[in-house]
Amino acid sequence: MRLQDSSRFYRILRRWLVNGSGMRSKHGAALALDILAANGITEFAIVQPDGRELRLLTKDKVIAPAVIRFGTFAAEAMATFRSLLEIHKVTTSEIVFVNVGANVGTTCLNAHAIGFRRFVAVEPEPENFRLLRQNLAGLSGSTVRLVQAAIGERAGRGALHRHKNNMGGHSLVAPQSSDRASDTIAVEVQPLTFCVEADEPFVLFVDVEGFEPQVLMSGADAIERNCRALVVELTPAKYSNDDTSRLCQQLAAFSDELFLLPSGDRYPASDLPVLLHAHRDDHFDIAMIRRK
Repeated sequence: MRLQDSSRFYRILRRWLVNGSGMRSKHGAALALDILAANGITEFAIVQPDGRELRLLTKDKVIAPAVIRFGTFAAEAMATFRSLLEIHKVTTSEIVFVNVGANVGTTCLNAHAIGFRRFVAVEPEPENFRLLRQNLAGLSGSTVRLVQAAIGERAGRGALHRHKNNMGGHSLVAPQSSDRASDTIAVEVQPLTFCVEADEPFVLFVDVEGFEPQVLMSGADAIERNCRALVVELTPAKYSNDDTSRLCQQLAAFSDELFLLPSGDRYPASDLPVLLHAHRDDHFDIAMIRRK
């Protein structure tokens, strides 16, 4: 872990994180971030095995602690996804990885680790986007297109509700309780077709905190033509009845089976309504491979 300040205090904290039990403890990592934030440190960097720096915010209490503890975030889900792509003979190096809700870049970095080399990373929140640009800069052997926007059914402006301490929790869906959002900012909104080429095959990875139905509908034609596989984090509590209905219909048309991540458990796509009901107060990730 590399911090911005080289004083004795921060050297001690760094040694504790890297060498002690603090790095393996969820509470220890969160405490370290609180100490840094209380001492005016807003941003820090984790040095990756290849020497690249992954920059994170101390106020983030979800992704940042996980990276401190494990070096990555949600790598297990990406590893399972890679296995599914291999089984279905989807070659990562030959297809574009489109990440809607790219946050600070951990998903794209995980995708790079399994062989993807062309990326479209879409993120509307300014702080996240700044770090996303830094974290994906000079990614080995890769081309990266960054899009600072949210994805919705129509181009325009939207209200992004920002979470207080989860930098991946920002959403175009209004929070259900006042204590979840710290503020709201206006962001650009574009349809998914703004981000993908008309005739280029792609893999779609969506993590947008309840706005998944709108993202998928915004690119329905492009998904039908060129999407080979997709991963979607589903958040049933934020969906209206209409959202749930059209989401289930679109995904069932995409493939007749789905896989939970990171377990890889297989279900018929017709079971999606049951899964949404079972996880109605939670969120969960699914992967689907294009029906041929």
